[in-house]
Amino acid sequence: MFFLIAEYLVNIGMIKINILNRFYRNHHKKLIFNIKFTLLCIVAGFASALFAMATDRAYEWCMLIYHKFGYFMLISTPVIFMLIVFLFKKYFSYAGGSGLPQGYALDVFDEDVLHSTYSIKTMIGKILLTVGSILGGASLGREGPTIQICASVFAMFKNISLERKKLLIRIGSGVGVATAFNAPLGGIFFAIEEYIKHSNHKMNLLLLLGIAIAGYCSVLISGNYSYMGYVKVVIATFGYKSMIIAVVAGIICGLSGALFTWLMVIVTVDKGSFFSKWRKEHYLLVAAIFGFMVAALGMLTGGISLGNGALTTKDLITGDLDVTWYYALVKSLGAIFSVAGGVPGGYFSTSLSIGAGIMGLVYKILPLISLDQFYLLGMAAFLAAITSAPITAVAMVVSIVDGSGHLALPLIFASLIASYIASLFGDSVYHQQVLIYVGKDKYHATR
Repeated sequence: MFFLIAEYLVNIGMIKINILNRFYRNHHKKLIFNIKFTLLCIVAGFASALFAMATDRAYEWCMLIYHKFGYFMLISTPVIFMLIVFLFKKYFSYAGGSGLPQGYALDVFDEDVLHSTYSIKTMIGKILLTVGSILGGASLGREGPTIQICASVFAMFKNISLERKKLLIRIGSGVGVATAFNAPLGGIFFAIEEYIKHSNHKMNLLLLLGIAIAGYCSVLISGNYSYMGYVKVVIATFGYKSMIIAVVAGIICGLSGALFTWLMVIVTVDKGSFFSKWRKEHYLLVAAIFGFMVAALGMLTGGISLGNGALTTKDLITGDLDVTWYYALVKSLGAIFSVAGGVPGGYFSTSLSIGAGIMGLVYKILPLISLDQFYLLGMAAFLAAITSAPITAVAMVVSIVDGSGHLALPLIFASLIASYIASLFGDSVYHQQVLIYVGKDKYHATR
């Protein structure tokens, strides 16, 4: 009897020890994961801020070359474009594009392509090539590349499953949007609306934590700024005129966004056309030709086509600059020429600038409400049209323009209408550009 009781007590003790060991191991794993996650958030925040500073300097140097040396850009821009495309083809083959479509292809990438797309080498290439693109005068920005850069930081997580790595990459993409624009809400809505199809409580908490930590680290370097300024006249109320212009903005920007998307797809997605084949075979010549066109457009327009347009849009909104009637057209052409040349860079911010330009022109014809409201409605509507993400578009505009929150309802109407109209002509530009990286059948099978 004594031995039976002793054996029973030993068994109970062993069970308790096993439970405690299991609890310790699980707790230890969670602690290690949380520490690593926090460190990567810090790295992503600082990387985003430093990248923003580098691209800002590159744009300043680009404008310095334009103002000091003028027509020299007709030579320097094609040469820079050729150098970027050469480096891309030779050393950084996964650092192309804006950085946004790669996130949509996440579920269909095989493991090798996934690791190459989100790696330290690709991150370095994305930084160098994007800075070079902006220095050369490309009408592109840092926002899309920041998404891939921050996602690559989170992909550094080792000894985890492939599914968990994909989860972290998606969180990194949301962090990238938030830090690129200093827009936490925009990053959250973008990640949930675009990249995270089946979110849960735990994942949402990680996303919030990641954006909070990375955003704070970014602010430590860049400062807590409003990406596109502020609305001078606080719009406390709005009436039926605001809603009429919202509908007008939705229709015009929806149609314009569909056209912009169609042109972007023509010059980027290989559909077996003569242009696609010629572009692939003579990529250095193509870079030189379109680089020259970017520079020539800059010369003809007084430099307003150069860069992503963020500073110009900021001046438009704050009333420090009057929009020219051709602004939206030249910004669109500048972005299309830049992407056609094969240089990497994003046009998330450029699209906001195009939308502001479109509605600035409409204001000259139909000045029913204040000009700043036209700009805001155009920004949200055009972004919604090319992304098919109206929630993100509204959250982004509200986040990056102080005082625009009072116009939330018209912004929602404009974005929904524009997104719907553009969808009648096809998928969003970023979803169609996924076909650059994966086959059509393979991609559509996962949607």
